[in-house]
Amino acid sequence: MWKQNLTNEEYHGDFRNYLSSSDLRRILRSPAHYRAPHPQATAAQEVGTLVHEAVLEPSTWQIRRRPAPKIDKRTKEGKAIAEWQAAQEQQLGVSFVPEDLYNQVCAIAESVASSLGSTCLFTCGMAEVSGFTELNDQPIRIRPDYITDEMIIDLKTTVDARDFQRSVFNYGYDIQAALYLDAAKAIDGLERKFVWVVVEKEAPYGVQVFEASDEVIQRGRSLYQKAIQIYQDCAALDVWPSYSTAIQTLELPKWLKE
Repeated sequence: MWKQNLTNEEYHGDFRNYLSSSDLRRILRSPAHYRAPHPQATAAQEVGTLVHEAVLEPSTWQIRRRPAPKIDKRTKEGKAIAEWQAAQEQQLGVSFVPEDLYNQVCAIAESVASSLGSTCLFTCGMAEVSGFTELNDQPIRIRPDYITDEMIIDLKTTVDARDFQRSVFNYGYDIQAALYLDAAKAIDGLERKFVWVVVEKEAPYGVQVFEASDEVIQRGRSLYQKAIQIYQDCAALDVWPSYSTAIQTLELPKWLKE
């Protein structure tokens, strides 16, 4: 089933018994990493969250976010501004973002809009909709950035868009792509393609668009199915091991040999 208007807190809290793409990627690192407390969001992840909101939910961005100039809270004027901001947050539900970060996010969103132009990627679909289904006898949850009847679109921020291929396999984005496609098909029966819209975080905020090949999706599918099996085996025994401590031979990497 698809559910709209779920908050992040509801998605991650109320449906915690459904495995997500992030869960499966942690399981592949080790079951112990999956069970460990999740680390707090990094600065880069927080930037990505703001960019998602500005690009995919611009009306929400305009209502919820305000630029906050630098202030010195040790001064009388700074304390007054800080108190005013706190009152605005409590009364209006707005959130103040450091002014330089606010301007950066706005510039990134403008670059995505102008770069995509007439491609219509972010039209005729739904942003941040949550999906719940079952794959391999395991409850699964997904939250695509944007989904249409033809494709699932994932928005990524990066330092250098030219190096995105490396990021796909370093961070398991292929696992996410395959899981999302299979879960979405299980929910509504539609065949889709998976597309990444990649935008750089520094001026001129370059944008590139990539479609996952069948080979990439098949690799991701094999990995997420392996992760589900590992999870089910560990859950059945209630044993969640970390890395193997067997001695391994450390070889020179290919790039260093060359």
